[in-house]
Amino acid sequence: MSRAEAFMQTLEREILAHPCLHAPFVRGMASGPLTRAGARRFALAYYPHILRTRLYQANALGIAEDERVQFVLAMILYDEYGNGRPEDTHPEVYRRLLRALDVDEALIASGGTLIPELELYVSHMTRLTQSGDWLAAAAAVGIASEWPIPYLYTEFLKGLRTVPGITEADLELFSSHVDLDEAHSAMMREALSHHAGTEAGQARIREGVRLNLDARLVFHRGLQRVVFEQQDGGDEAAA
Repeated sequence: MSRAEAFMQTLEREILAHPCLHAPFVRGMASGPLTRAGARRFALAYYPHILRTRLYQANALGIAEDERVQFVLAMILYDEYGNGRPEDTHPEVYRRLLRALDVDEALIASGGTLIPELELYVSHMTRLTQSGDWLAAAAAVGIASEWPIPYLYTEFLKGLRTVPGITEADLELFSSHVDLDEAHSAMMREALSHHAGTEAGQARIREGVRLNLDARLVFHRGLQRVVFEQQDGGDEAAA
C-alpha cells in the first residue's frame, strides 16, 4: 500500500468518527418519528445549504492548480446542475420536498431560512474556496462535503420517511446522494492521492477537511435547535 493510500484510509476513519456525524441532531433524525412541522423547519433551514454547495465547488474549481482536480470538480458540478437538465438540478429536486411540505412559493423564492450557524458555515467555506489554499479547498468540497454524505443522508432519511404525507419522490435529493456521493468521493480520492504522498500535502488536505467538518458540527447544532428544540404548536398548522 502506498503512503497516499494509507493516508486516505486513515482520513476516511477520521471523517467517519468526527462529532458532526454523531451529533444529537443526526441521532434525532435517525430515531424519528418527525412531525410535518419539524420536517418543514428542517427543510427550510437546510435549503440555503443546498443552494450554496455548488458555489463552493465552483470556487474551488476556479482556484485549483491541478487539472485532475479541476476535472473531478467539473464532473461534480455537472451532476449538481442536473447533467444539463434544468428540472433536475439539485436545488430544483430539493424544492420537491419543500412543496410537499406546503411551503409557500414566496418563501421558496426567498431562499429559505438562513440560521446563524449556517451563516458561519457559509462564511468559512466561501473564504476558504475563494481565497484559501487550493488543495485545502479541494479537500473541503471534494472530501469533507462528499465522503460523509452517504452516512448522513441515510440517517436523515430514517426520520424524513416517517413524516406524514411525504413520498420517496419527495426525498429524491437525499436518497440519490447516497450512491452519487460515493462515486464523487472515489473520483476525488483518486485525484487528491497525487498530493497525499507527502506530509505537507497531507497536512493541507486534512486542514481543509477539518475546517469543513468543524463548521458543519456548528451547523448541526443549529439544526438541532431549530428542528427539535422548538415547539410544533401553531407551526404545525402553517405546515
